Amino acid sequence: MSTVALGWVGILILAAAWQILAILLHKSVFPTFVAAIAAAYHIVTGPALRTDILPSVERTAVGFLISSLLGVGVGMLVGHYRAVQQWTATVIDFLRSLPTPLLVPVAIVVFGLNGKMVVATIISAAIWPVLINTANGTAEIEPTMMDTANVFGLRGRKLFLKVILPAASPQIFAGLRIALSVSLAIMVVAEILGGSSGIGYYISNAQQSFDIVGSYGGVIVLGLLGWVFDTLFLAFERRLLSWQRGTVGGFIDG
Repeated sequence: MSTVALGWVGILILAAAWQILAILLHKSVFPTFVAAIAAAYHIVTGPALRTDILPSVERTAVGFLISSLLGVGVGMLVGHYRAVQQWTATVIDFLRSLPTPLLVPVAIVVFGLNGKMVVATIISAAIWPVLINTANGTAEIEPTMMDTANVFGLRGRKLFLKVILPAASPQIFAGLRIALSVSLAIMVVAEILGGSSGIGYYISNAQQSFDIVGSYGGVIVLGLLGWVFDTLFLAFERRLLSWQRGTVGGFIDG
């Protein structure tokens, strides 16, 4: 049986267990799986799609993309230049140790209760796995590869784009995948603590109004969003890293 088929079997077993347990417990705080799925369907087909789901997707995507660009750019500099690493090590360790939820009030003061606050909070958390993995991947590049690049006169921008970026890409993508999960999680936290729209705000509002089934439906929608993001990312990663693995030494050309 294929991995995909086994995955669906696992989902069916989980759904059946949820349904049976909810029927046996018969508690209002634990709705049946069918009721939760119906609530999720209502969310994605109703006004919440435009007012909550799409804004959350946009904020997550923007925060992730900005974190990726900053993390990869700064990470390559930190990993390649020893002086930069020494100057920034303490600052990076301090900043990435700050609990992100504690930064939400600061973001609210600076940006207000809007999407910019959510994006800024996402960036404050998602940039670190990208930066650290990129720096490690850059620092671990084989010296012989760098020596070969120097022999062929690759310097500056060409060195980073044709040697360092391709060579460090496996670790970069590992950091990017972690950052994507972090972006989604922090998006929900920021919307719950200080948002005025979004799937996190929807779940929080449903809980406060005692719409238990609606809150479970929101969680299911959130899980589906995470699955879609991860699936798309893995497809992109396979395509890009397959190209990278198929062009060993290709940085010398041109």
